[in-house]
Amino acid sequence: MLKNELVLSRSIIISWILLIFLSCTPAEKALIPPEDPVPSRSWYIRDGPRQLLRERTWDLDHQKLWVRFDFEREQVLGKTELLFHSKIHQRELVLDAKTMEFDSLYHVLSGDVLDFVQDSSTVTIIMDRDYEPGDTLVLGISFVSTPPNRGLYFVNPRGEDPVKPTQIWTLGQPEDNSFWYPTVDHPAERATQEVWIAVPPGFTTLSNGLLLESRVLPGDSLRTDYWRLHQPHAPYLLALAVGEYEVAEEIRDGILYRYYTEPRYAETVHLIYRNTVEMLQFSEEKTGVRYPWDPVYAQVPVHDFIARGMENTTATILFDAVQLDKRASQDISFEQLIMHEIIHQWLGNLVTCKDWANLPLNEGFANYFESAWIRHSQGEDAWLWKNRSDRMGYFAEAEVYRRPVIFDRYRLPEDMYDRHTYQKAGQILRMLHDYLGDELWWKGVNLWLEKFSFEAVDISDLQGLYEMVSNKDLDWFFQQWFLEPGHPELLVSYHFESKENSSTVQIGIEQIQDTLYQPVYHLYPDVHFVIDGDDGSRTVVKRLSITSQSERFEFSFDGRVKDVLFDPDMTQLAKVREITDLETHLRRLNYNNILVRLRSLEQVVEQMDEVAVRQAVYVLAENDDWHGIRQMALQSIGQQLDKYEYNDIFSLIEKKTYPSEKSHHVRMTGVHLAREMQPPDSLMQIELRDYLHGMIQDTSYFVSASAIRAAGKIFPDYLIEWIQPYYQSYSYRNIIQEAIADALIESENESGLSVMIEMAGEPGDLNYPHRLLTYLRDSLDEITCDESLEQVKQLFRSRIDDPYPRYRILAYEMMALMNEISALDKLRTAAERERISINEREKIKKVIRILEIEKELDNSPAERP
Repeated sequence: MLKNELVLSRSIIISWILLIFLSCTPAEKALIPPEDPVPSRSWYIRDGPRQLLRERTWDLDHQKLWVRFDFEREQVLGKTELLFHSKIHQRELVLDAKTMEFDSLYHVLSGDVLDFVQDSSTVTIIMDRDYEPGDTLVLGISFVSTPPNRGLYFVNPRGEDPVKPTQIWTLGQPEDNSFWYPTVDHPAERATQEVWIAVPPGFTTLSNGLLLESRVLPGDSLRTDYWRLHQPHAPYLLALAVGEYEVAEEIRDGILYRYYTEPRYAETVHLIYRNTVEMLQFSEEKTGVRYPWDPVYAQVPVHDFIARGMENTTATILFDAVQLDKRASQDISFEQLIMHEIIHQWLGNLVTCKDWANLPLNEGFANYFESAWIRHSQGEDAWLWKNRSDRMGYFAEAEVYRRPVIFDRYRLPEDMYDRHTYQKAGQILRMLHDYLGDELWWKGVNLWLEKFSFEAVDISDLQGLYEMVSNKDLDWFFQQWFLEPGHPELLVSYHFESKENSSTVQIGIEQIQDTLYQPVYHLYPDVHFVIDGDDGSRTVVKRLSITSQSERFEFSFDGRVKDVLFDPDMTQLAKVREITDLETHLRRLNYNNILVRLRSLEQVVEQMDEVAVRQAVYVLAENDDWHGIRQMALQSIGQQLDKYEYNDIFSLIEKKTYPSEKSHHVRMTGVHLAREMQPPDSLMQIELRDYLHGMIQDTSYFVSASAIRAAGKIFPDYLIEWIQPYYQSYSYRNIIQEAIADALIESENESGLSVMIEMAGEPGDLNYPHRLLTYLRDSLDEITCDESLEQVKQLFRSRIDDPYPRYRILAYEMMALMNEISALDKLRTAAERERISINEREKIKKVIRILEIEKELDNSPAERP
């Protein structure tokens, strides 16, 4: 135990002060959904005042931008020239310009200085004369911007983090570019552009379009890169990135592909960006439109990116997790993300949403094309599985709230970045494709791009185009899916009548969704009838037309109908509950459609008391062709371990090892089962121990990490020996180190304290050191070794100067908890540090006061009890 000389009364005083001082943080506003008129519902309908974007009375035709950076102050020093033409008779021009100061604002051609009025988000420029429709204006602005982590982001700008690179990157969508340079931040605006970026030697840049020149200008110590985009695009798509990168290039079909990576990942660049060329060619083939921009497509990863990817025209920015090493690339791929951003070059950039209410037109098409690429490259099963995942994502969000997909009552434009905009919109387009058929669907996609190239669109444009292509009234489709909230919930029942050589099937369908807030849907699902006849089994497909809340259908066939499968591909975005028996579901577990097998698996696991069910689930876990079903069957077994024999389960998970089991997800699930197993004797315990030790050495980072965590729980005495080869080694995203930290904490093994202290001292804004530091703080009283206690003290003292506030705050707290009076001078210096929040400064002062009280008590001549 920690040697504590303080008497009880003094401990109570200090604890009381800590409780009051260190828990005082500014109150956070709770996000409370609107009052729900039907309390029994778990979800609510999103609503609010209608949002309208500012009317555009000027057209921005071209923008020139010169920028350099003050890394110390995290500022942009810039100049811009904007070419406008007037759309109406007017004498004012409004620009979006947030968090910036203007050195000068002038008419470029005459040099005349212009008057302006600035508020927190815009600047209104008063012209020297009236402008008529068609009149042009070239406006010049010199500015300094200090982006508040919006629009443009500095990463480790002062080099304080020894493990994170120094970078700059931008993210303009929805209206954030005007945080770092003045522009017209409107999605319907379009302009060509030129960008000059001045950076120190050693940094590489990326912007839109072609890199036309890179040189050090006379009298300048910085290198200036000149980028130009010759086609007009929306201002939110203007982007730049700066960092230390290796750049690999290839030219295919006249397009230059540029692949940026940090130097350590240069060897795996072909794995990181695999199939990029093929995905772009697939996009050209499917849309029928050649790549519409300057003949270059670049991709760059950046740290601390607040999205997974952003489709800036010709210059996609990705989060740094895409940088895979060879081992990680065996298990994961970011092809869906890369495809998503590539297709946006057509659907989103070439044809752009008119306002943020129509953002789902951009994102729904991108989501749809992710699935189309998977179908093309990986096959039907992978495509079905991806669509199921998208459905589940939307349905999960719909349990919280529902809204129309096209929605102009958001609070902020960022509210539109949800699963209604992405997954639901993508599934709606899938249904439209299914309803119209291949020929009309792809004709419409091509015409959408041809007709509206370099224009802004809304949902009425899409409806009108597909009505023209198909010669059908599609108002019902667009109204119920895009303009109404919610989704259908169906109760499906069957009644069979069989004669000697024929069968009749009646299908009952009830829409049971809450129709007070959601429509009664028109649906067109396919139904598959599996029929046994003299010539064997055959499948007959019928398409239903559901137009009312309650429907009955009747079909007659020659032969015996063995089964009826309602919407087996889950094309309709509906929650379906079938009334059928266990025998039918058990039979369907062998059906050749993975979603039919999955749906039946989800049903039968509710009856694991049945021997036949347990056996069937075991067989699926062992032998199913699709990894997702093997995994789900294993998970179901794991939830009912007491219903299986130990030897049967262990035999099963032993088979789920590499190379016999290729899926790392399935192997991980096997490890999770092992973690919960209780060996009945010492021999079986040894077998389980050897299995886990082997899984730590698996080819997959993810499996190895799962096995390490399991070892921390069930074999803590072996943990230190088993992790020795790994805890100081590189792993993708620190997966292994994260697992070791978790295992050390769970094992509560004192022999791991030295490893824990060493790992907790790792520099950088990493999760596992913070978690270990928190654990050390909370378990301070359990450290009995004086040497270890001193190491912990020094560890936390060193974190007082950490570049990251969450580490510093832990250190302040620990100084108070450990009564570290000797840290007072260091804390006083910390309290004077620049660039810390008011809240953090107050925390330091409170800790200083605690230690000053402690010091006064130590110096008090009064005798202590």
